Amino acid sequence: MKEVFELLTQWDTPGLECDGQTRVFTTVLQEQSIPHTCMAGTLTHTATNECVPLHFWIELPDGFTADYRARLWLGESDEIPHGIFKKEEYPQVVYSGMAISLPPLPPAVFQALTDTSYWDEIRKLADDNDA
Repeated sequence: MKEVFELLTQWDTPGLECDGQTRVFTTVLQEQSIPHTCMAGTLTHTATNECVPLHFWIELPDGFTADYRARLWLGESDEIPHGIFKKEEYPQVVYSGMAISLPPLPPAVFQALTDTSYWDEIRKLADDNDA
């Protein structure tokens, strides 16, 4: 999971909300053939009863979740997850949703969202994997 953490952290793009960040992440994960499931649903902090009515995140193998935007909505608290984690580590946060299908972003959209050259970055990732 360390490799996935490093990969996603590299693509944690300031200014993107949960939907855009999930789309960037799924594009990179699909290009790298890394199994994952995109999710959409609600996110609730039970201690405060704050609820995000529409939230996007990624489920990874072995029970890991990738969410780099929960703190955007629920605050910068240690009780709120950020990054790649296991949900049981955050018992006061409840994810409830369903799997959704998100195709990879077109190169121009990926570039606009990440302010990078899509193909140059994807080639670098492929080269790194071949090394």
